[in-house]
Amino acid sequence: MGCFNHLTTGRYEIIESGGNLLLQSTVNGETIDEYQRYLAINDAYRDSNGVLVDMPGTLDPSTKKITVTVSWTGFRPGHVEESLYLTRYLDNLAWVQTTEADFLAGDNQGTTVTNTIDGEVQIATNTKGKWCEPSLSSVTIDLPGVPNAVWAAPFNIYASSTNTSYSFMHVEVQNSDPPSGSVIGSFSGYNARAVFGDGNYGYIATTSNTREIVIVDLSDYTLEGYFNSSGTTNGDTIFVLNDRGYMTAGNRLYVFDLSSKTGNRSQIGSSLTFANSGDTAGGLYVRQIGGNTYAWVSIEGSTVQELKIYDLTNHLNAPSQWGLEGQINIEPNNCSTLESGKSVYVSPDGDRAYISSTNDTSFKEFFIVNTENKSSPTLVGGFATNPPCTNGGGYEAGGMDPEQSAVVSLDENRAILVGIDDSSDGTNSFEYQILDISNEASPSMCGSLHINQGIYGLAAVKEPDGDAYAYLITGDTPQDLKIVQGGPDGVYLENGTFTSQTKDIGYPTVFNRFDVSSLLPNGNTTIRYQVAVVDAGPSGNCSDANFSNFNFVGPDGTFSTFFTDDAQVPLNDDGGGYENPGQCLKLRAYLETSDYNQTPSLLDFNVNYAP
Repeated sequence: MGCFNHLTTGRYEIIESGGNLLLQSTVNGETIDEYQRYLAINDAYRDSNGVLVDMPGTLDPSTKKITVTVSWTGFRPGHVEESLYLTRYLDNLAWVQTTEADFLAGDNQGTTVTNTIDGEVQIATNTKGKWCEPSLSSVTIDLPGVPNAVWAAPFNIYASSTNTSYSFMHVEVQNSDPPSGSVIGSFSGYNARAVFGDGNYGYIATTSNTREIVIVDLSDYTLEGYFNSSGTTNGDTIFVLNDRGYMTAGNRLYVFDLSSKTGNRSQIGSSLTFANSGDTAGGLYVRQIGGNTYAWVSIEGSTVQELKIYDLTNHLNAPSQWGLEGQINIEPNNCSTLESGKSVYVSPDGDRAYISSTNDTSFKEFFIVNTENKSSPTLVGGFATNPPCTNGGGYEAGGMDPEQSAVVSLDENRAILVGIDDSSDGTNSFEYQILDISNEASPSMCGSLHINQGIYGLAAVKEPDGDAYAYLITGDTPQDLKIVQGGPDGVYLENGTFTSQTKDIGYPTVFNRFDVSSLLPNGNTTIRYQVAVVDAGPSGNCSDANFSNFNFVGPDGTFSTFFTDDAQVPLNDDGGGYENPGQCLKLRAYLETSDYNQTPSLLDFNVNYAP
């Protein structure tokens, strides 16, 4: 394996033997007159950034520190020394992956191997679902109670019902294609009006005057706790964020403590009146933006404003400073008397609110509100003028009376509007409408479905593997819960992951660096990388080595960071998990695109390692 391995740690002098220069071990070095000289070979160490350092650090077996020292005696004794680093180079080895066969031996999740340039990895074509080409899944779920509200998270659906035998229903979704699901638990005893799910608990808003919010333990589907809003009005909405609950009852907004879920949960601060007496909230959405917490309330009834924004930030732990931040009347010019805020969704950055309203032949039913300035929200596209009342921002649902809306992908500019066909207008309107909101001032329908029994609620999720679904609660009693698979409206999926086959060196060694070659068209595509180096498994080889996701790391040696180009492979020799030196290696590439008609391509990579 070359001369480098003969550079063992120690102190040496240089001697001549048979015309060759050799290193000979020494204690004090070679003496020439009053001078002594020797060279010392020591191990080299690097910090977490790969920079050569003195100990402590991580051993770099491919580098040695050479220090030459000359000392002298006499009237003014002293010494000088000079250090250099010697790195293995010519006798290093490389593992190259570049052909179709190389890549096919790896694992493709949402990626595919093509052979346009002698083998490359690209994002897979979208053969699953496209938002603008919707179709109902062959799988439907019969809920035991007639649902009136729905909430979803990846692999979980939560529904509520006015049927007191099935106040709360929990559906577990299997990660299959097509997706399947089954009811795994329910809770009874209350007339429920809204639902929320978060971690190990479910929440329902009820008509009980002493328990307007009920907390359900999902481990056994029993009562865990509750919140009494102090009034006699029903609980209408529920939202949970971090350790607080947010709810509306009648025309008042409440905040309550969820640092514990057990028993009677205490109210935080004073309730806030957001509407006229008799009015209610059609929707409630809470976002934490920077250090501030805001609640968006959409309002149904006689209140002029359809949307209000409340600042619920704990300024110096003083809830007394909570209050109205901003509000908007989406129809100030007497084009309609039916406009209302039936539901609201808020973008993650808090800059947009999406509102659905009651069907009106003279006015639109879906609106986008600019909430960048929380104190002064504006309607995107402007207000309609009277006449003609058909201009301004918003979307006309064409005879469908909306029940709920949701934005399913801000990257793809897609929203869903669902509801009931208003048969009185003589049209056969689509109950499921996909909206292209790339032109925010004038959204347009790009896909639709007829569900004649009507759609009464909607929840949309994207799973960690990129699969996207809309879950619909409908009036089709034997098949209440329907599923529509969505996805990018283009040639390719939005992302995919490629993991290489395993390189088994056969013994522990140092992996020095990796180099990649890729194509990234249009600036809308990216590839990020992680590397995993681990010790051999119990068998002594890599067939049972521990390649867990946590052992794939980025520049800082943790699983939360990524490389974007050629890089040094991090060193680590702490005895567990990611280990370099190690025997077994894999490279992982994360391919992403925001232009679904373009894909990045991984052309090849090679890994340099010590023999």
